[in-house]
Amino acid sequence: MAGSQSRWSILNKMASLVLFAALVCAILATATAPPAKDSQSSLASGGREMICHSGVAAECYPKIFEPTTEFQRVHEDQDLPPGLHVRLNIYTGLREAKINDPSEDLPDGLAGLPVDSSIVLVDPPEGGMETDTVVTIPKGAPAYDPVGVVKDPGAHAGGEGSSSAITFHESIALVKGVAVGQVGTSPGQVSLTDAEHSRFLQALVEIDDVAHDVYYGLKLAEDHALTRQLLCLMSGGRVAVDAAAKDGHAIAQKASAAVAAATQNNPSALREIAKQWDAYKASPCVAAGGDATTTLGDVVFGPYGNSTAWTRSRLLALNGLLKSEVIMRDFLAQGGLSAMLQLLVEHEGDPAYDAVRQRVANLVHDNFLDAGMGADVTLWPESAVVPAAPCNGNLHGPCWDHHVQQLAKAHKRDAGHWSHDLWKGLQQRRAARGGKTEL
Repeated sequence: MAGSQSRWSILNKMASLVLFAALVCAILATATAPPAKDSQSSLASGGREMICHSGVAAECYPKIFEPTTEFQRVHEDQDLPPGLHVRLNIYTGLREAKINDPSEDLPDGLAGLPVDSSIVLVDPPEGGMETDTVVTIPKGAPAYDPVGVVKDPGAHAGGEGSSSAITFHESIALVKGVAVGQVGTSPGQVSLTDAEHSRFLQALVEIDDVAHDVYYGLKLAEDHALTRQLLCLMSGGRVAVDAAAKDGHAIAQKASAAVAAATQNNPSALREIAKQWDAYKASPCVAAGGDATTTLGDVVFGPYGNSTAWTRSRLLALNGLLKSEVIMRDFLAQGGLSAMLQLLVEHEGDPAYDAVRQRVANLVHDNFLDAGMGADVTLWPESAVVPAAPCNGNLHGPCWDHHVQQLAKAHKRDAGHWSHDLWKGLQQRRAARGGKTEL
């Protein structure tokens, strides 16, 4: 028994020596082998978690970016604490960040803009290019959109038809400050001289130009007084001008262009307009032939004037507005499609209206018939098909099938005419609902 215990003791000691030798070898191998060049490892240094991509300690950097008052490079795999001032250096292509200083002065021309930080000047490398501007997204701005970067709204002052520069903020103040919806000799009418009329047009051009930017398009939509003015002007609300003034529809056309710019590809701006839609509709908006009780809701979806330039711009604005479900349903409830059909039918054979009618066809096809363009195809056309006889001279919604079919027949020799796609789309929607496709 004693011999057996002695043999087990010797074996245990030998096993322990073998395990110890293996452990020493493993430690030595780990200590001497360099880390894989492409691998990432975390080390502890002074209580900080570090990121290392090589065996050179000087190339390691903190996992959590440590900001100072000066811009430093931000590595792709570093975590950024909140509240920093981040920019992209266009000369190096690297991201940089520092402690945000709200007291920093903005460059000349940006004072008063609704941004927290906007344009940063980056010094070029020595002997390199001249200093250029780099745009950083202001706090609260919508996500990046390929429409463009945040611009300096004063960059286009002194644009179309101007005799003197007019700033972005002056433009907004001017449009909001001039009464609209007054015609003839109505009390409270604001009459503009030719020079004032020209400056008012210039203000609308400036607003239109800035509204194309997704950030400022949203900011304009958030200015409810300005948006209400633009919607009324777009719908034919008048600013009285002297008899010698230029085309009375120019203001409506440029206001339409501004609304279109603010709503196209800008869901945030469109949501803001939709939230205020009921209030906008109830606001006074007297157009030609209207009276003091006319509201924006009475005229925003028609009728249309005899200016093709204004009508085209207005249709473009309407196409943007109809991307809102709230406005879309109101458009249908208010008979907006009857006004569209009127433009298609009553101007048949008039070459001046070819571009207008093409735009109407595209608007209807893209917003009601083509699911691939985002249309809710359950909204229209109505399930019933009205026979041809009651539709002669009738331009109401249920008569779309009859009139579009007649237009397609009238242009049967022109295979590329817009009426064929429109008629085909109507037939497909009828077929999808199990309805009749031929009249």
